[in-house]
Amino acid sequence: MIVSKKQILNLLFLAMLGCSAGTDLPEENILGDPIHFSTRIQTLTTKAIITDATLPDNSQIGVFSWGHHKSDGSVNTTLRKDLTNTLYTQQAGSNELIASVDGHYPINPDTLLNFYAYYPYTQSGTNTSGSIPFDLNKQEDIMWATPVLNRSKATSAETVNLAFNHLLSAITVKFEKADDIKETMILQSLSLAGYSPVIQLDIQTGKLTQAATESNYTFAKSLNIEIGPTQKTITTDCLLYPVAKPVFIVRISDKDYRIESTKAFEAGKKQTYEFTLQAKDIHLSGSINPWEEGGSSNETVYF
Repeated sequence: MIVSKKQILNLLFLAMLGCSAGTDLPEENILGDPIHFSTRIQTLTTKAIITDATLPDNSQIGVFSWGHHKSDGSVNTTLRKDLTNTLYTQQAGSNELIASVDGHYPINPDTLLNFYAYYPYTQSGTNTSGSIPFDLNKQEDIMWATPVLNRSKATSAETVNLAFNHLLSAITVKFEKADDIKETMILQSLSLAGYSPVIQLDIQTGKLTQAATESNYTFAKSLNIEIGPTQKTITTDCLLYPVAKPVFIVRISDKDYRIESTKAFEAGKKQTYEFTLQAKDIHLSGSINPWEEGGSSNETVYF
């Protein structure tokens, strides 16, 4: 039987595939099954800025993935080139995500993938080794998806469901003054002491960190609100980094007042802080100074 050159090449190719069954092939040479993602937002005990169970249409999500051998547990070994802050967009009318660059499962079934995702997508997160920068001045509802671990080509038919969690606190502030204050009180700004608007998200742990600073962060500025006996809402759902003991700096009628709150900013919760301005009571006390001895007079009177 005469074997053609084409048949020989085919046999060699099959032999190469058989020899490489125990190792993962370079992803840029041979692509495995495509990875499909969908999203949902975790139900919270209190309302948050995005109150629906899915992200708004056309929302942009960043996705990372690390691969590892199945014998290594869930440890992250190698960052995938096709899933390094890869942009995915929420499909209109669906919870499916559309990829800007398709990600694929490894050919080797022993190679497992861990998936991590966050919202909203930022291009600057591509070159920061999984540390995503954010600025609170943008007032973005930062979310992080619960990691999906140990997925492989064996589960390629299943969509990777990403459940997102709110990471910031949604703060509403209200003010009023007591009837005993007769002066005009003009609220000009609200700040937080020793508080930076610059934060970082660790994509693998979902932990936020805040830049260290001694400066104040003004989250409500250029106000001109007269505070009266009727309560007024100053800010609604202002997105802030969670802290255990927030210290408010309130500027009223060109004077700064410090309020040390005992209520923490809690992640993923919508909280209201109500402040009442009240004059300090005037306390009076009275006493009588004791009589002092004035001495006596012993005099002789002549008639």
